[in-house]
Amino acid sequence: MTRAGVFIGVDKTGNLQKLNDAATGAKRMYEWALAQGMATETNAKLITDAGGKKVDPDLIYEAIKEIVDGPGVDQLILYFAGHGVNISRNEYWLLTEAPVRTSAAVNVSGSVELARYCGVQHVVIISDACRVAPEGIQAQNVRGTDVFPNEETGDRSKPVDQFFACYLGKTAAELRDPAIAAGNYSALYTNALLDALNGTRLDVLESAAAAGDNARYVRPRRLENYLEIEIPRRVKAMNLQQKVNQNPDAIITSDSAWVSRIDVPPTAATGGPAGPQPLPPAPISPGSPASSASPAAASRSFRGVARQLFQSAASADRTDFRAELQWAKAEPVKGAEQLVDSVERIAAPFGPDHFETNCGIKVRGARIVDFFLPRGKGELGVQGDILRINELENPAVSVLLRFEGNFGTVVPAIPEFLAALTFEEGELVDVAYEPSMNSYRWYSYKDNAAKIRALRAIAASSSQHGRFRLEQSDAIQIAKQMQLVKGVDPTFAVYAAYAYHDLQAIDRIREMSGYMRDDLGVTLFDLALLGRTLIDKSIEPKDNIVPFFPLLSQGWALLAAHRVKLHPALWEIERTMRDSLWSLFNVAGLDKLKQAMQSKEVR
Repeated sequence: MTRAGVFIGVDKTGNLQKLNDAATGAKRMYEWALAQGMATETNAKLITDAGGKKVDPDLIYEAIKEIVDGPGVDQLILYFAGHGVNISRNEYWLLTEAPVRTSAAVNVSGSVELARYCGVQHVVIISDACRVAPEGIQAQNVRGTDVFPNEETGDRSKPVDQFFACYLGKTAAELRDPAIAAGNYSALYTNALLDALNGTRLDVLESAAAAGDNARYVRPRRLENYLEIEIPRRVKAMNLQQKVNQNPDAIITSDSAWVSRIDVPPTAATGGPAGPQPLPPAPISPGSPASSASPAAASRSFRGVARQLFQSAASADRTDFRAELQWAKAEPVKGAEQLVDSVERIAAPFGPDHFETNCGIKVRGARIVDFFLPRGKGELGVQGDILRINELENPAVSVLLRFEGNFGTVVPAIPEFLAALTFEEGELVDVAYEPSMNSYRWYSYKDNAAKIRALRAIAASSSQHGRFRLEQSDAIQIAKQMQLVKGVDPTFAVYAAYAYHDLQAIDRIREMSGYMRDDLGVTLFDLALLGRTLIDKSIEPKDNIVPFFPLLSQGWALLAAHRVKLHPALWEIERTMRDSLWSLFNVAGLDKLKQAMQSKEVR
């Protein structure tokens, strides 16, 4: 197997706290790559700011392009150590001139999307960066650059495995003190990673599949499990558990690929102060005896807790999973109690269950003060908590909502449905669509309402604290349950689409989008985007896509990679977005949205 790697380390970014180990961490990874047989100059490239050098996106892009355009490699590893920022649920790596120069950053989500179609059979992206909220480092306007060439070699994606030093989302906002990051945190993840890659952790090594191959291999899934246990253990040993985000994250899509080859495995493992740690148990399948709320079902991570809750709610024979909620709340996992509290709040029904017109919007946690509906007519309730839609152009249209405090968004108005918007502390944390009780759809919904609300609430709450995820092992089984859900709550398909996108299950996204078109006459923007049907396209009313931009904030980072052409009035509207799971804009953004809708060039 021909392998290549680009290893980036940035100690000093703008006026941020200087890191101590980013550049040297990249150098250690580079030295590991050389020991693995990657050729210098052609296949192994080290890019750091050591000696006062400047690191910009062009350097990284050119290094990757040279590899991609070269004689060909089977695997490409992209490693970064430095400052990171979480904007709209997407990660950006900050380079030398950031955040003053807003493009001096790497758009990780967009780069991953392009990497999947760059022609390399297996790409591994490793991020040893804190993923703080932008207000913590005054980088709200950073938008970043895609560093993989935008030259697709086909419609079939190749696996891209992603490893992150910490979670993205609310849990990632815990690392507020740059001095702590500078002194300890950057090196911690890379050191643990290199212990595994260098073969000093026997519990991570696996035998070769081919007969006669005596080497040992480090494969992504076992590496993920090891890091999930080892990083919190080291954080605890350093007494940093109350100061840093201790939970690493990963998105694994490869099956048999490996990331490190050890020709002569060590006879003894050191593995840090406490020696090798046991691997976690195999994933629990929904419906198995261990999937009940019991100590046997205990998960070792926040993501594991969220997954267990979702599997329980998705089980075909379950109508009540209060026991699982109590189990999850009691789990000694950081963020588990907050997750359950969020699930219970979002799942609780509120407001009217129907309007005479069979269509409308209801809100909790905020107050509507104005709306704009050029393709229909509506009536705002006196309390600002409901908007009754009296008329609209079929099959669905966008409605602009402005809330008290001069912020707002656009959501679809869909006949036969009530849109339910939930705000918490100024953030739009959930958008749901439930059939109006006086519509024919209600009868297929009422018997499953509690289950549907629970599934959506878990997806929404998981997304608040990172991302809603499905595992390859449960995706098909859970998809069967979604067949029911997406017919009565279109926005649940949005959560599902992003989860399937992480797994690169594009065909499933397209199936959901097609089902929605057959059922409602429209599809949602996010499904069209993630289903790769918007590449090089602009959105027109006849396309029956609503609204005319991504509903979930994390979708914005993919627009450039897909070369999607939004309405001209929306130029640089990303700069007006507020920190929110679902897209939310300040007053300047509302003006842009209204201008686009006034033209009637969007639905």
